[in-house]
Parts: sequence; C-alpha cells; structure tokens
Amino acid sequence: MFKKGIKYLLLILPFVSFGQNSTYLGIELGPKFEVYQSTDNGNGLYTKPFFFSPIFGLTIGKEINETFLLETGLQINEYGKSYRIKGEGFGGYGVSNALDAYQIPLRLKTRLNLLKDKLSLVTSVGYTFAINGDYGSTGSGSSFSSGSSSAGIDSTRSKHTSTYSLKKSYGLIETGLALEYKFKNSIRLSLAANYMTGLSRVVETDVKYWINDGPEQTGTVFSNGDYYSIFIGLKYPICELWTKNIDK
Repeated sequence: MFKKGIKYLLLILPFVSFGQNSTYLGIELGPKFEVYQSTDNGNGLYTKPFFFSPIFGLTIGKEINETFLLETGLQINEYGKSYRIKGEGFGGYGVSNALDAYQIPLRLKTRLNLLKDKLSLVTSVGYTFAINGDYGSTGSGSSFSSGSSSAGIDSTRSKHTSTYSLKKSYGLIETGLALEYKFKNSIRLSLAANYMTGLSRVVETDVKYWINDGPEQTGTVFSNGDYYSIFIGLKYPICELWTKNIDK
C-alpha cells in the first residue's frame, strides 16, 4: 500500500508548480474513531464512536501564498463495523473489519501565524474521493454473552449480515483544525483534528438479537463513512531536496 501511495504522488508531481519553499511532501498518521448510526425495532441496539485502526496518508501540497495552501495525497483507511446491545458490560460489544478504502483528498488550508512564524493555527476544508476496495463483498457473524448487569440483563444473543456493496466509490466532506510548528530546517510538525462527513451510505449491517431469551428483535446499523481522527503530520519542502542534491 505504501508503494501505491508513492506511485500516486509521483504521478501528480508534474502538475504541481515548484517554487521557493512552496511545495512540500508530507506524511500523516493517527487514530480514527468511526461514527455509525442505527435504527431499531426493539429497544436494545445502539452505537457509539469506536476505534478500529489508525489511518495513514501521504500528502503533497503547495503554498499559494503566506496564508493559503492547496493539498492532495493518498490515504489508506481500514473501516471497522460495530454495534452494541444492552448488557455490553459482560461482552455485548464487538468490533471487526468492514472494508478497505483508498482515499484521495483535496484540501484548501488557511494558515494563521501565532508566534514569530514558528507556530501557526491551520484550518482546512475539503472533499475526499474514496474507492471501496471491498465492493461486492459481504460479511456475517454471531455472538452470545451471559452474565449479570444492573439493568437486569442476564444474556444477549445476536446474528448479523453486513453489506459492503452499496457504493463502489463515494465522497466525504472534510473539516479540520491543526497546530503547526516550523523548525529551522523548514520541517513542519503538526497536530490536527479532522472530521469527515459522508455523503452516502457505504456499510450496512442487518442485526437480529435476543435479550434474556426474549422475542427476536431486529435493527440496522450503518455508516456513511463518517469518522473523526487525530493526526500527527510531518511536511518537508521539496526545494530542500533539490538544494541538497545541487550542493553535492
């Protein structure tokens, strides 16, 4: 996957104009918390944001001027799936793999200098085009848990079937905020928080469940691709690479 990201960045390099300290390569990595929604014919199925895997990305960007930046790249996003049933205190909650997505973001960023051209506040808005790497596949599973809870629940049982073929590709709207520090060697280190809002349903799981051997209940949990993430990023000006090669 890393090699695919390098190939993509090399493909778009010829379309980026180079300037003094204006074009940079970057890497970003951090935890991702996915947001699912649910519908329920009973009263025991629900969802919460959860962590399944980190998200990794390679970026290339251009500083349009001292304030505005334009950025693109490639991200590898492994989505999880999850649902919760009352009584999760004794195991009514699980997380498993759903699909792998290849994401191409396009971001417009605004940089506000906070401290002597070293520390900056960066805001971003953008659109991400995502490709569903598991389009055409499905998944299923079951679980059983027993114990005791303050809600009077002694056991839960569930079965589910998941569909990943709702969209071969889909879009996400991104908003973000970051603190960025510039070192003397022009490397920039950033800590960013982003929220991604999906435009269409990409994962859907139909659930049947039983609480305390009661009647069968049904519901659906689904994701539009929504998640929020916390990134640590590094950026390095391409011109520094050229300068070092020339000096040699």
